[in-house]
Amino acid sequence: MPSPRIWSYQEPSAHEAASDIIRRHSTNPRDVREQALEGHDLTQVRSVLDLGCGFGYMAEEVARRCHPNAIIVGVDAHGLNWRPFVRRVRAAGRDARFRRMRIGSTLPWPDGTFEMVVCSYSLYFFREALPDIARVLNEEGRLLALTHSEDSIGDMLVLAGVEEDRSALLDLAKRFSAESGTAVLAPYFESVKRTDYSNSLRFEEGEFDDLFTYLRFKFRFMTDWPESEPELHRLHERDLRERIASCGPVTLRKDDAAFWARGPKVGG
Repeated sequence: MPSPRIWSYQEPSAHEAASDIIRRHSTNPRDVREQALEGHDLTQVRSVLDLGCGFGYMAEEVARRCHPNAIIVGVDAHGLNWRPFVRRVRAAGRDARFRRMRIGSTLPWPDGTFEMVVCSYSLYFFREALPDIARVLNEEGRLLALTHSEDSIGDMLVLAGVEEDRSALLDLAKRFSAESGTAVLAPYFESVKRTDYSNSLRFEEGEFDDLFTYLRFKFRFMTDWPESEPELHRLHERDLRERIASCGPVTLRKDDAAFWARGPKVGG
């Protein structure tokens, strides 16, 4: 299956704004990054590849836990992400490198280059790169991949009035979701362990602007744009306001999962 095209939002601030909305409206007070990294000793990790690094949200936390001389290499299709990515990693006291690149099935690094690869809410875009992700990890290397649950995507679709069988968004999420992640990773790693992060986003009356901003971001970021049908074209503010006006507070599931994979199977 070819990799889906990504709508190229031009401002990393849009991604940061969505992350801020998630933090403020989460019913689970614990940061998903903390839960994903809990119990994993990264103090000897000196080389990290962050694929689909965005503005450095996950890299910042990984960097804090790595060896003081660690180098964190961020890769993203959007060049404007280089500045916030480098700033966050350096604020954590680690060396940061950034490479603008659209990730395909092959990666431009020699075998065994990295001790850790991170894919934070991104692997569904380039699942076909998994054989090469295993290749660029060393024998003791590990992959950390965070993703969404299909049920959480379903809640957004229901709220937007979109049928699941017409959803490009859900099709994309299914490429690497909480539900499918173990099966997707197993051919390329000896060990795959999943940690669930249960959460929901609650929007009280008067907080609709945050809800609408979040939904617009999610639909726009995770589908082809402007060709996507029907999500973004159906997600009009007036219609959505009318749909939830009589509902009072709105709660959306935001259940995510973190997968740790070890023992890369080169050629798997």
